[in-house]
Amino acid sequence: MGFLHGPLLWLGVAGSIPILIHLFNRQRYKRIQWAAMDWLLAALKRTRRRMQIENLILLLIRIAVLLLLATALARPFLQSAIASQIGESNTHVVIVLDVSYSMDYRGTDKTTPMEKARQVAQSILTDLKTTESDRFSLIFLTDTPNAIIGEPSSRVDLGRDNVGAAVATDQATSIPKTMELVKDALDKSNNFVKKVFIITDNQRHGWTVPEKDRPRVAELFKQVTDMTSPNGGGIYLYDVGGNQVDNLAVVDLEMGESQKVVSTDNSCEFSTTVRNYGSMQVSDVSLNVFVDGAKQTSYTLTVPPHDKVRQSFYFTFREPGPHAVSVELDPDALLHDNKRSLAVDVRDALKVLMVNGAKGPTFQTDGVAALKAALNPSQDATDKRWVFNITEVLENGFAREDPRRFDLVVLANLETISPEEAASLEEYVKAGGGLLIFLGDKVEAYTWNQVMWRNGDGLIPCELDKPAGFPKNDDAMKFTGVDYNHPALSYFQNAKPTLGRLLVSQYFAVKPFDARPDAKVIASLGILGGEPAPLLIERRMGRGRSILCTTSPDFKWGLMPKVPGFLILFDQICQYLASPPQRFRNVTVGDTIEYTLKATEFAKQFTVVDPRQNRKSIAPVKAGEHAYHLAFTGTDVAGLYGLERDPQDGEPNATLLTWYAVNVDAEEGFVEKMTEQELRTMYPQFRFTYVEQGLQRDTEKITVKAPASNIWKYLLATIIGLLVLETCLAQVFGAKR
Repeated sequence: MGFLHGPLLWLGVAGSIPILIHLFNRQRYKRIQWAAMDWLLAALKRTRRRMQIENLILLLIRIAVLLLLATALARPFLQSAIASQIGESNTHVVIVLDVSYSMDYRGTDKTTPMEKARQVAQSILTDLKTTESDRFSLIFLTDTPNAIIGEPSSRVDLGRDNVGAAVATDQATSIPKTMELVKDALDKSNNFVKKVFIITDNQRHGWTVPEKDRPRVAELFKQVTDMTSPNGGGIYLYDVGGNQVDNLAVVDLEMGESQKVVSTDNSCEFSTTVRNYGSMQVSDVSLNVFVDGAKQTSYTLTVPPHDKVRQSFYFTFREPGPHAVSVELDPDALLHDNKRSLAVDVRDALKVLMVNGAKGPTFQTDGVAALKAALNPSQDATDKRWVFNITEVLENGFAREDPRRFDLVVLANLETISPEEAASLEEYVKAGGGLLIFLGDKVEAYTWNQVMWRNGDGLIPCELDKPAGFPKNDDAMKFTGVDYNHPALSYFQNAKPTLGRLLVSQYFAVKPFDARPDAKVIASLGILGGEPAPLLIERRMGRGRSILCTTSPDFKWGLMPKVPGFLILFDQICQYLASPPQRFRNVTVGDTIEYTLKATEFAKQFTVVDPRQNRKSIAPVKAGEHAYHLAFTGTDVAGLYGLERDPQDGEPNATLLTWYAVNVDAEEGFVEKMTEQELRTMYPQFRFTYVEQGLQRDTEKITVKAPASNIWKYLLATIIGLLVLETCLAQVFGAKR
């Protein structure tokens, strides 16, 4: 026998109350000899034994009532075969149903794990004794799991409807994330027996977590195991997956490695990767390319087993604005990962605001003349090879400009910067803007540190010290410590001598700073007999980024503008900073899509159109002094999502602001299963019964009938019966006296 609320047994001491009352209320009298009463003594002796027996019966009944009441409150239950005869089932079942897209894999038997999983879940619901105390919860297993029925419920009809309507989604699998919801469901349960049924294809990706998270996940699994172990409960891993792993998937689609900006009338390179997860070579596979929904070309691929094939293609956009590129494979056993999309913002030109702090009369003395020539070397207005549209202002005119109108802001040798200007730039960068800062002889370090460094909270990644180098340009230093894997410098991976010709005579020294995730030195200057001096330092802030160049872009602090590498270097850096952050337009199913409004785009209402053409209205939220932000979380279907601004006064139709490409997690396409032994080795604390439905084995282990039963209701009925009996006996005994 066990007790659900064992501590309440202490209430059994209340059984002593009738005894105490009897003792405290015994008649106390003084003996007086009275001859007239002697004749009654004989009669009293004859009836005293009967009265004592009657009082004892009543006392025992009252004690029994209190003892049984305390026992009933402690909720006793029996664990035996006999208990199931006299009691009722009291089980809470948590059904975890995998609805990730790997469950849609259609093998040679023409069935999918999803179809098998629905049958298993329905059979579990059938075994529930809904007229008694059985309860269940229903959780859909994905990498963004959903408690469909989170509170313990007896509505089997509702459970059947949800299971019957369940289909494989475009989401991936994460059993560790789902177990958090399982634990929550078990916490809410008061049932004696708790069982968890995980119905899944047991795909390897679903169990995998980073090594650093393994202890936390192991502890979570142990907690769930401990919650289900008592009273005959447990965890049942119901494997409905097959043993086939043949699958082709499009695992990547991106712009070409050297392609940072997509502009009109320029050929743009794209690259896609097709992966073969199976053990057999796949030949004559058709890969179709679409732009804005229209088919452009097709390629025939041969993909070796367990290998990848990369295919490049080119397209020239004629119209600026949002566009979408997609690639699609021929249908196979798993359709969800055969297609991938890429959202692209095509520009006529990138708008650059260049703030000149050292205006000069000649090309050699002007602070930004060489930089302007590097970004737009052609003087032909019809030459569209160069995509920068430059607006130049002097230092005192910067405050009148709105950074949100530009794709890139360049600050060149500014003496000071006001707190208001710095705050405006911070909002701009956090919203996704690019900022390039050049130092020089006019920079006042104290003011910059107060406004732009702010003990590490400002826009520049480090604290400024003082100018250093060779004041008369009588010597020079070369680049060193270049991060050729950085997108802004990757062009030079195969052209390293080009950077070697760039010479710097003077630079602004910076104070030592600790490395941190949002700040990184990507190039330095070689100092003879000393440590390299940082030259290019990147700082990420919000969705944007800034690069601090510790030298100037003119002839005062070196000879960089004299060599062709100067043009290439800052063209690449400016394209990197000014290009729209594509990663925020191309996300994975379940991610939030976000957009920061430009100054000219504000409206009270916007609409997101999903791939099924459903429309959802969203409103902007203020995210700063001047910035407004949009966010949408309903990305549960792969495909293209359009963000539209609702029609404004005088506008007949909504305005498409941008596309978002929401793609499936490619790793989910690797449908190889985690074996039982691997799983037990990986998580030894996780105790479960393994049932491999894919091979039709051990199905008899699946049951929800509880081995435990409770008898508290019978105790309560007994108490009521004893109270009635006590009342009747008291009346009968009293009538005789």
